Amino acid sequence: MKHEPCDLIKQIPKKLIDKMFENADIDVDYTFLCFEEAYKAVTEFVPKDTIIIDFGCAYAFQSWYFKDYKKYIGVEIQGNEKSVLKLDNSEFYFMSIQEFISEFDKLGYDKEKVFAICSYVPDKQARQMVRENFPYCLVYYP
Repeated sequence: MKHEPCDLIKQIPKKLIDKMFENADIDVDYTFLCFEEAYKAVTEFVPKDTIIIDFGCAYAFQSWYFKDYKKYIGVEIQGNEKSVLKLDNSEFYFMSIQEFISEFDKLGYDKEKVFAICSYVPDKQARQMVRENFPYCLVYYP
């Protein structure tokens, strides 16, 4: 059975995807790059002058949707710079969501200019902290 490539994989240059698959122990493939629907929906209502924070960004393939935004910040407890899709406007923090939120104010960003995404993160406390600390957010866990 042949699987169709996911929509996101059709947008990201193949050389970037191949590099990711080559350099990291990745548990996704060309048909599934991690729950892209919610991220794509965010682009329909969040202005491009916004900072996107992606809590539980995994490999950050979804950062491609935000390449034209002010900044994309990925937060992931595991990984390193080689295990994420790094774009010109992205930066990454490899720590828990709780640690990042406790340190967030030191970064000097205005929360009114931030949109936080916490999608498919199983940690209930982390999801609650995102809701409590960011006035503009999408928190989803089925």
